Amino acid sequence: MRNLLCLVAALAASTALAADWKLECPRELATAQSVASTPPAGWTAFARLASATKDAAPGVAVSAATPPVSVSVFDGPPSEMADLVPDNPNAKVQRWTFGKSRTRDIYVVCNYLDTRMTLAQKVPAAATSCAASAKDGAVTGVTCR
Repeated sequence: MRNLLCLVAALAASTALAADWKLECPRELATAQSVASTPPAGWTAFARLASATKDAAPGVAVSAATPPVSVSVFDGPPSEMADLVPDNPNAKVQRWTFGKSRTRDIYVVCNYLDTRMTLAQKVPAAATSCAASAKDGAVTGVTCR
């Protein structure tokens, strides 16, 4: 009986490690941006949003909820700016491959329309590759193995 339990536990563990890790970027990201000071004489500030242009008065935040438009993959925390080039940058489905004995964490970053704000998530340490997934023409997720 003990051998059977050990076998079941080992199979469950190997199945869990072999499962794909899928990440879909959140459907929208709400951001608020503003002009910090009064524009020079003769200039008017506007906020360009996905479906409109709005006046942007100094010190007044213009809020928008924007959809994801692409993903990036980073070697280490995104703050270090080590954006990885895909193995196949011109392919329809981009793929990134990582070494098995890497010393740094890999992060997936969701990029959103009309903002520099992004969302990042660490990829599981066991992953050795990620492939981009597209939705409605925009790359909005990855599947890692």
